[in-house]
Amino acid sequence: MLTKTKAIVIKTIDYSENSVILKCFTEQFGLQSYLINGVKNKKGAIKPSHLLPLNLLDLDVYHQLNKNLQRIKELKCQPIINNIHYDLLKSSIGIFMGEVLNKTIQAENQADKNLFEFLFTFIQYLDLTQQSLANFPVYFMLQLSQYLGFNPKLNYSAENNSFDLEEGVFKPSEKGDIKVVEPHLAEYWYKLCSIHLDAFSTLEINKTYRNELLNHVMLYFKIHSDGFNELKSNKVLMEVLA
Repeated sequence: MLTKTKAIVIKTIDYSENSVILKCFTEQFGLQSYLINGVKNKKGAIKPSHLLPLNLLDLDVYHQLNKNLQRIKELKCQPIINNIHYDLLKSSIGIFMGEVLNKTIQAENQADKNLFEFLFTFIQYLDLTQQSLANFPVYFMLQLSQYLGFNPKLNYSAENNSFDLEEGVFKPSEKGDIKVVEPHLAEYWYKLCSIHLDAFSTLEINKTYRNELLNHVMLYFKIHSDGFNELKSNKVLMEVLA
């Protein structure tokens, strides 16, 4: 059945000399894989530049139930991503986001329009914003956790001043706790969980604390998201973030 859907590119996988498998998260069908022939051919209608991670697409697809590889009739980049692939900082964040999505969105054929809209909005923001992006990776992951089902409980207080990564709640600080966000970081953790997209860049967090927070949030995902293991892009990301 020929159907229209919006989609977000997660990654491409080489399939043959001139073909790739496009893995993307669609609005209508959730995670899907599409076989695209001739993409490396100069005369092909679909170019490699159309399939860069985090590109936003309008697709006309032949969707068949219980089929592992679907087919695309027509593909358009809409809206066009202008900056993520060419700006060093934004491309580093984009690679990081793509790796996170590849490890967290794994169940096929499960549409989630709320998650799709969240990702669509954050990708557009990353592409267009002129605000500081220093806090964006940690902010993105903490906000993403809400859609993956393990969002932190926002019970932060003067007494509950550390965050338990295993239980997902703030609690009184105790010496010897290993899997916790300690008090000097817990308030930032709370604020990044609760602040709006338009305001997260106003938080002043030094580079050392941001890197600690990023390490903590990756451990949080590793604990709560099956299949989430070590990332390859976070070390580069930590270096380029001011």
